[in-house]
Amino acid sequence: MPIFATSNFCLLGIMRKNLLLRLFIMLVLTMMGSCLHKKSIFTEKNTPHHFKELSHAVDLMTEHCDKALEYLDSLNNADAIRDWNVIEQQEFQVRLAEALYKNGKLGPQRLDMNSTVEFFDSLSLCHPKDRELCFLQANAHYYLGAERRYRQEDVLATSDFVTALKIMREEFDGSDRSPQTRFIGLTYFRLGEILNSYNVQSTAITMFDSARCCFERVYDTLGIAACIRNIGEVYQANKDYEKALSKFKEANKLWNFGDALYDHVIGGVFFNHHQWDSASYYLERSFFNSGPYARIDASAKLAEIYRSRGDKEKEDYYTLFYVQNSLKEANRSSDKMEIEFLCDATKTDVTSGTEQPKSDRRVLIMVLSIFVVVAFLTFIIVHNRHRISHIEQHLSTMEQIHREETEGKDQQIQAISQQLDDTKQALERQRHHSTPFDFDQAMESFLRAPITLKIHKAVDGKDIMTKSVSLYPHLKLSEVEFIEVVRTANKCFPDFSSMLLRDYRSLSTADVRHCCLALMGLNDAEIAVMEGITYSGANRRTNRILSVMDARSGLAECVIVYLKKLF
Repeated sequence: MPIFATSNFCLLGIMRKNLLLRLFIMLVLTMMGSCLHKKSIFTEKNTPHHFKELSHAVDLMTEHCDKALEYLDSLNNADAIRDWNVIEQQEFQVRLAEALYKNGKLGPQRLDMNSTVEFFDSLSLCHPKDRELCFLQANAHYYLGAERRYRQEDVLATSDFVTALKIMREEFDGSDRSPQTRFIGLTYFRLGEILNSYNVQSTAITMFDSARCCFERVYDTLGIAACIRNIGEVYQANKDYEKALSKFKEANKLWNFGDALYDHVIGGVFFNHHQWDSASYYLERSFFNSGPYARIDASAKLAEIYRSRGDKEKEDYYTLFYVQNSLKEANRSSDKMEIEFLCDATKTDVTSGTEQPKSDRRVLIMVLSIFVVVAFLTFIIVHNRHRISHIEQHLSTMEQIHREETEGKDQQIQAISQQLDDTKQALERQRHHSTPFDFDQAMESFLRAPITLKIHKAVDGKDIMTKSVSLYPHLKLSEVEFIEVVRTANKCFPDFSSMLLRDYRSLSTADVRHCCLALMGLNDAEIAVMEGITYSGANRRTNRILSVMDARSGLAECVIVYLKKLF
């Protein structure tokens, strides 16, 4: 009987303890719920038309965009919105812009969204945490950006898209399958389109990848395919035809964009293989059907093809197009810098964890959350202190065993590595001394190598000076050709690249390529064209290499002196 009473007493104690714990959790959740509750300006009393006519228009737009536009036009033509309050009238403007946009009728002069954007920006200052209001504010900025895009005001359009994205990122994380997630994806997509049109390639790919993630959450197959296709166009503009072709095939599997998507890629591949007939067919199709950067690249390639055929008329036509559009791209450089700055600032805000000032309510929520977490962790630690101490003791024992087993092995590995290096150097010295080396013959072999003759043929007859480097982008060497240049140098001067990198550890593989081009007798302007960089960049690299090698003569003479010392 006493044992039974004691067990009942213990059971009652455990039940009382669990009851107190449940009451404490319920109290904390109640406080957090009261803090999370937000008052919205959109109520039946304040904005009745928000829940009736405008809500009906939003429902229509999910499946029947044309009917939604007809419905909104009927309200506007009947002057039904005159009796609405200012919030409802401004929301009507946003819904009308959305309907025009989805029906492809939002033109540069169709609506004036500036006043609507200013209204919602001002209203959001009074109600900063109203999620529905924030969504409308972001929509207003988005459609104002779309209008400005039609007016070719790309910097202002980018600013509006960036503002819309910032608003959505602050209030919606984009991890669910809601319309807000799809809207975030659309905003990323539009920013990617602008960046791609200005050839800001890496940031454009980042934007399209972010848009693709959002579209995947809402199962938007067309949106996913469009993102993949546009990433392929970015690679195509960068002349990375293999990646572009892969992306185009992946996009066509999800959504049939047609075979015309491959024209420029196929033409570029044929052009690289000097198959002029096939290349001209696909490049001409690309010239008339592709985007701006593909057309510019196609015009440059077609001009070269018709130059080789002696067709002066077509050569002049495509050359003129290339020069005029290249100058247009140069004139847009200031807009490109502003757009890149705006998008980089958005990327920094997203990735750096910079937080905006929070309201007192959010601070209270954070404090309560931290308190709950600390209390829970304290409970776990107190009830598992023996287990934790046992684990720590076991870990200490394992660390001691590992330390004893590995003691002295590091010194053995270093000694073996040093022996291997000494043996390798001795073998190299023995090989160099045992075989006679004719430097002049090696130099002549290098200058008569096929890749050297090919490069000299490419620059012969062209007055490549400082200010004309940008006129010869087609002379840039491919990665395969750079490998052939270094391989030829190593064949004529055994282990030249490895010994140069060993003796001057601050040099890179790009510096070795630079030295090989200089050894061919090219000047800095010609090297800049071959490497696809500016003249000043090539000149700086030359001076840096001379500084590393502690030489005062030209780069070619410096490399020759170094080779003579080796051989």
